[in-house]
Amino acid sequence: MIYGDDILENVRILGDIVGNIEIVLFYTPTLNNIPDIRNARILHKLGKLNNLSYTVHLPASLEVASPDPQWREESVRIAISLIQITSVFKPIHYILHIPYTQPTLVPVPGLYFKSINRQKWYDWAGRASESLEKIQDAIGPDGKLLLENINYSPSYLQAFLTEGVCEICLDVGHLLLGHENVIDAFKHYLPVTGEIHLHGVIGHEDHLSLGVLPKARVTKWMEYLVLENYDGIVNLEVFTPGHLRTSLDLVTRVLPTGK
Repeated sequence: MIYGDDILENVRILGDIVGNIEIVLFYTPTLNNIPDIRNARILHKLGKLNNLSYTVHLPASLEVASPDPQWREESVRIAISLIQITSVFKPIHYILHIPYTQPTLVPVPGLYFKSINRQKWYDWAGRASESLEKIQDAIGPDGKLLLENINYSPSYLQAFLTEGVCEICLDVGHLLLGHENVIDAFKHYLPVTGEIHLHGVIGHEDHLSLGVLPKARVTKWMEYLVLENYDGIVNLEVFTPGHLRTSLDLVTRVLPTGK
């Protein structure tokens, strides 16, 4: 949502600017932005008209590894219902958060996990695996489920990658919040990364323009992706026209000539 809160209007504007659009969905008991079947069909037509692809970010409020079995099952049910609706416009990826702690909408200082409490992680991963199998079955063979690193290291997701249930949406801004080395993460996870989220970070504020970061750092990232022939989606995950414009300008300037 860069230009107001209407999904169709955003797609109409962004279709002239980018080649892939992330549809970020939210859901609460009283409020949501879930497209109905009519708007889903319009999104499909707009995609074909503008040669656009879509990814769908499932609501961050879902907790498919919750220790509460009722909320865990309800989260899976909601995810599957959203997949059924949005499948009309044929997303190439579905992106999912698996909260390790209570989900929050903003980064919490100090709440970034790098070292694993083995028993807690094992229980969390076991609950998540059961949910992920159901969600991937709903997506089917033509789509892909990507798990996003949120307030924890991507290493927390390794078990799901090993099982082959899903791939990763590697969020670089979240790596920065955790003071992790981005190039090291690229080296380790790029082969199983279907989408990369880029955004600027200052302190504990994220989803800012890439322009707030040192140009040399962004240049290093982009050169590495080109060198490795990365062919997944690179998503500038920002939410204002100004942040999008300055991020696009920077990426365009730092990309190696002709790439």
